[in-house]
Amino acid sequence: MRASQAATTLRPERVVDPSQELSDLLELAGAERTRRVLALLRELLLMPSPRAEQPELMTIEQVAKRLQVSPRTIRRAIDAGELEALDLPFRVGLRVRPEALEKLYQDNLVVEPAPVAIASRRSGRLELSDI
Repeated sequence: MRASQAATTLRPERVVDPSQELSDLLELAGAERTRRVLALLRELLLMPSPRAEQPELMTIEQVAKRLQVSPRTIRRAIDAGELEALDLPFRVGLRVRPEALEKLYQDNLVVEPAPVAIASRRSGRLELSDI
């Protein structure tokens, strides 16, 4: 009999609604803290997920358009080893990472400007005094 009496004296667990619990907590915190907590929650919800940060791969045509050259020039650079590319399976074709394109920029960066020849306007020919 004691077991049955113990079962009747136990209280069932209180089921808590999460949204009600949050509003109760925010009420206790005060208006200023409530605004700060809600601002932080909004910021967290708007943050991009880490999975979305995969590098964007570019096609040969996209790289060529960006560099304002022919796609054939890009293929030659890949064949010569100047530009690193991924050969994706299932007939997707070659793709270039943005880092590889940046490396190509850095490797071919011209630091010093080319010398400019000043031609004489009098005769239309380059003269010794122009050099």
